[in-house]
Amino acid sequence: MANNADVFAHKVRGGLAALVVAGLLAACGGDGSDVAATIPDPEPPVQPDPGPARNPAYLDAKAGDIIQVKIKELHPTQAAIGYDQVYYKLGRWQGDFDRGTWRADPVSQLDYLNRTVGKKFDDYCEDMGATARVRKFQTIDEARQARLNAPGSFACEEAFGTHADVLKTAVVGWDGDLYLTDGHHTFSALRGIADGGPELPVWVKVAANYSDVPTREAFWQRMIDERKAWLRDGDDRPITTDQLPSRVGMASDEEPGGMQEDAYRSLVYFTRDIGYASGGLPEFAEFQWASLLRARIAAGQLAPLSGYKTAAPAPLAAILAVSTLKADLSRAGATDSYAAAVREASLVMGALGDQDVVYDQQTASQLGRIQLVPDAASNSPTKTARDTLEELPRDDVKKDGTPRGAGKLWFSVNYRTCGKPAAGTCWGY
Repeated sequence: MANNADVFAHKVRGGLAALVVAGLLAACGGDGSDVAATIPDPEPPVQPDPGPARNPAYLDAKAGDIIQVKIKELHPTQAAIGYDQVYYKLGRWQGDFDRGTWRADPVSQLDYLNRTVGKKFDDYCEDMGATARVRKFQTIDEARQARLNAPGSFACEEAFGTHADVLKTAVVGWDGDLYLTDGHHTFSALRGIADGGPELPVWVKVAANYSDVPTREAFWQRMIDERKAWLRDGDDRPITTDQLPSRVGMASDEEPGGMQEDAYRSLVYFTRDIGYASGGLPEFAEFQWASLLRARIAAGQLAPLSGYKTAAPAPLAAILAVSTLKADLSRAGATDSYAAAVREASLVMGALGDQDVVYDQQTASQLGRIQLVPDAASNSPTKTARDTLEELPRDDVKKDGTPRGAGKLWFSVNYRTCGKPAAGTCWGY
């Protein structure tokens, strides 16, 4: 019997013979494929994983930088917005050029257009850090020609981005994209207006650059730890970062990826300067107030919005019925209108003490609570709050028939119910 060494030598000699035969066949015109197939091809080298593609445009941006971007480049860090706040802007910014109320009085008609269409440009100049328009419209034709997406058609007092303190803020993410930490409502309204849209240029301030964070998961954890994301849906239920919308703006059938509606976030917006003062607040302060109101409702200390007339099919007159506070803070006017809901929410907010916790260690004082005081002086925050409440549902015509600034609720409710201001719709003119 052959030993192992002899067997191994025999196999080696056989393999060499096969190679020689293959070579001879190739030289004689044969392809030798049957023999050569026993020799495997070498494995290709392993290529390193390059990772996901990153947006190079803002990788070098530093905290404090002011950058011009398009609205479509801004990613939300919250799932929902107050639709009625956006409706207020869309109603206020779109005056009816053919409105018959002042057709025989071009001076009043131009005044009306400066208060509506002109307000759009005032707000845009201010929100982009350029103060305000250089001047009001001098003619109706000038108002017709002005467009946000045509920069030469209007002018601001200063260059865009001049005042960094008023700019909305964004963080550069791990992927190089921009993630909003402030301005979801402003940019949603600008995206929804006819002369705005996803391509409209806007200016934002870089709050931080986290492009050095190695993974998506690490980036979002840092955002959560630093309270730069609000992971609650439109009904205040917890969500994951995978459930955040892909774009700013209201949801629509025409374009996927929009933001949900949070009715209590809308309610809190209308309590501004009544229940709380804006300015210098932490991110997502209004959502924290909305969470407090929901908690009071759950505890039976506040009626839910479903108990008020805030939208159709309720009649416009019922939704916009005036609700007020008297000097001693006793209630007057309607009890079930949208303004009544604002009044009751504001009373809950105003009754808190400075150190009362509103949400997650944030106190009423930190979130701008206005303390409502009975029989307050005429120049006090309480008197301003009472006046603001009374003006919310006010229409845009003075007793003498000339234009005036209408209330936020009037614009919002009319736009939600009637669409763009136009004669023949339900705007009431």
